[in-house]
Amino acid sequence: MNGKTLEGRTIGVVGAGMMGAAIAYTCARAGADVVLAARTLDGARRGKSYAERRESRALEAGATEPSVSEALLDRITLTERTADLAPAGLVVEAVSESVSLKQQILGTIESVTEPCTVLASTTSTLPITTLGSKLARPESFIGMHFFSPVDRMPLVETVVGACTSQATVDAALDCVRRLGKTPIIVRDSRGFFTSRVMERYLDEAIIAVGEGIDPDIVERAATAAGYPVPPLQLLDEITLTLNRAVQRENRLAAEAADEPWHGSDADRVRDRMLDEHGRGGRSAGRGFYDYDSTGARLGLWPGLRDTFGPPRSIPVEDMRDRLLFIEVIEALRCLDEGVVRSEADADAGSVLGIGFPAETGGVVSFVRSCSGGPEQFTTRALELAARYGDRFVPPPQSS
Repeated sequence: MNGKTLEGRTIGVVGAGMMGAAIAYTCARAGADVVLAARTLDGARRGKSYAERRESRALEAGATEPSVSEALLDRITLTERTADLAPAGLVVEAVSESVSLKQQILGTIESVTEPCTVLASTTSTLPITTLGSKLARPESFIGMHFFSPVDRMPLVETVVGACTSQATVDAALDCVRRLGKTPIIVRDSRGFFTSRVMERYLDEAIIAVGEGIDPDIVERAATAAGYPVPPLQLLDEITLTLNRAVQRENRLAAEAADEPWHGSDADRVRDRMLDEHGRGGRSAGRGFYDYDSTGARLGLWPGLRDTFGPPRSIPVEDMRDRLLFIEVIEALRCLDEGVVRSEADADAGSVLGIGFPAETGGVVSFVRSCSGGPEQFTTRALELAARYGDRFVPPPQSS
């Protein structure tokens, strides 16, 4: 903690799924009184069980005292009535990634809260300006993109919509810091900064599988690069179902704006994994990996090598650099477009939020740390582009 807590403040959280439950717990741990709202009381109780499990483990480990734990859990009030959010100075919406659903929920929250209440969405990809377009007070609406698991991940991506006021930005940043977390400020756009960059990492792994590259090489290359979780394993945790849903939302938004939609070779692999083989990820018991009845990971699905291809061999070093460079190049585009405000925020967001190898210093520092500096980075990127596609051509400022 930074010395300041949320004691004396009331925060509402709407949505008691994995993300909402963890946000509620994190806010209560920082001293806030939390109103956790779900469609049903049973749903809210399931959400609170996250806090109960976390506190039980903390007690077993001797990391807290029974009285402290009991007081923390007592600060989380459960409800199925949005009217009970009225006392909150901040309400965080944490429902499914659907524009229409989020707009409906946000409108309901706005109708029962005070004009000074800050409304926030945890969305990881949907534009804040779009989500807030039907609100009466869009100036009080902001994006607060937490990362999972919320109580352990140190970053919050703070997304400023077209109508978001500076007072709302200041209030959100103050809350993030009182949670003991690091904020970065990003401009509103689809995917913002972190999701946009991480999607390139995940898609590159999927593309490689579709090319017939041994999935074990993909995972080993990521580990060799310093990623904390290799991409196919991470995709299984996220689920391919959610991964595809995000891509479909991106496509629908582009089409609605009369913008061209450019899919990728990753789409074909995702669709076949889900539609032909029913392999959605760990929660489905089968994804890129096989799992036993307890959910323990058994190993990569052998069928991957037979389903996609024909088999292709590339050096592990090339696969490593494909994963690293594709993220760095996308980050440089984000800087060029003003999506992320500073190189420091780009570095912090990539390391603290999406697991870019910490020893590099982050996506921008990676360019400078290359042997030979930015010039060598560009040379290597163009080598990758010649071998694997134009997506590796870097933007001009990296030359």
